[in-house]
Amino acid sequence: MQPLTATDMAAFVLAVLAVLYGAMWVRDREPGMPWLCVSFALAAVWYAGSEQHLPTGAYIVEPAQRATAAVILLSTMTMTIGLVRYLGRLTRLRRAVLALLLLPGALVLVGYMGGVPVLRSVSNAAAVLGYAGCALMAFRAARREPGAGHGIIGIAVLMIPVILALLVALKADLRMLRYLGVLPVLFFGLTLLTVSLLRRRRALEAEVRRRALAEAELMQLNATLEQRVAERTFDLAQLVGGLESFNRSISHDLRGPLGGIEGLARLAHEALEDKGDVSVARRVLPAIAAQAETSTRLVGALLDLARVGDIVLQRRRFSLDTIVREVIEQLAAAQPTQALPAIELGTLPQVDGDPDLLRPVLTNLISNAIKFSREQPAPRIEVTAELRGGEHVVRVADNGAGFDSSAAQQIFEPFRRLHGRRFEGTGVGLSIVRRAVERHGGRVWAQAAPGQGATFYFSLPLAA
Repeated sequence: MQPLTATDMAAFVLAVLAVLYGAMWVRDREPGMPWLCVSFALAAVWYAGSEQHLPTGAYIVEPAQRATAAVILLSTMTMTIGLVRYLGRLTRLRRAVLALLLLPGALVLVGYMGGVPVLRSVSNAAAVLGYAGCALMAFRAARREPGAGHGIIGIAVLMIPVILALLVALKADLRMLRYLGVLPVLFFGLTLLTVSLLRRRRALEAEVRRRALAEAELMQLNATLEQRVAERTFDLAQLVGGLESFNRSISHDLRGPLGGIEGLARLAHEALEDKGDVSVARRVLPAIAAQAETSTRLVGALLDLARVGDIVLQRRRFSLDTIVREVIEQLAAAQPTQALPAIELGTLPQVDGDPDLLRPVLTNLISNAIKFSREQPAPRIEVTAELRGGEHVVRVADNGAGFDSSAAQQIFEPFRRLHGRRFEGTGVGLSIVRRAVERHGGRVWAQAAPGQGATFYFSLPLAA
């Protein structure tokens, strides 16, 4: 039994590399792997029979020599194709470069097949040209994709033409290339295998991070969805409650004016038809107009309540003091014949919210305070604000009629009127207040006692 030689060991390692690259292709379908598998397999066959095709002259003439030379040349050509495919997508430029790298080897193969004697140096140059071109493409890929290991691959591939250049410069026997060249080929194969595994690992880690991020986003979406469902459920409950109150309002408030309009109109019609009496129509027309105005106010209040839920919030920083003063001026202009009660303003802060949506809040609270305190000998209203924890709390207090504290939550429901017809109104204003404040993420509540006035509070969260 003959001892193993260095070329035998090289053939064994090259065969193992061919198997590994084939397995990687089957598992990952990474571009270029089948070509590299074929390349290392051909190189393993060539080195396994290295002792049988040692060079004997400057030309490759014998059929056996041409066949073995074709095997190693095909190995270098398939390695060039595999490395180019591995380094990136085959663009038009890459295809052109690949064709130029393969052209010398193809011409040499045609010479082998035609029986034309070929210089060994020409065959070696054709093989080395492919390695040099691949090295340059690997260095370019390293600049495009730093940290991917392409620079190491380029150095490994470049060592083969460097060794050939050194042998030529030193005028050494070029047959040494088959022994010295196997080292960078093995180094290239192991390096590319390691780089490919590392790149695959990075791709898997990126996929894991992407999936983890997607899972986190999904969990956040689910949480947001649950919150939105809870908010929608709450809004639906409020809507159902509002519809029930609306039914009661239709039964009592709206049906009354409409019934009055119908009765008075019929009375006027009968007077005109039967007696031609115009005086009855003159008397009832103002009453019909008043009833219609009452119905119009009620329908308008319903539209205002619906609009608060539909408007898109336009948050910005604004002065609460400015809004309050504008509301007071508007209320005074709306009732020029009646003096407003004494309104005391505290220090009102800058807040974050939608001023167009908060304006109706202050209008309803201040106008209610004016309305319910007007019967007092010295009506007085206070508008103040303070910072509590992470929110601004605004307070509107009056010394008016007040109400039972047990009804403090009911008054924010649509069409809840605790004082009956003693005070005018539709019973919708405080519902607008609550809905607008809750749209800002705040809350609203009240404290009162009969005959001792009422105090209404609402909160606005601080800007995040």
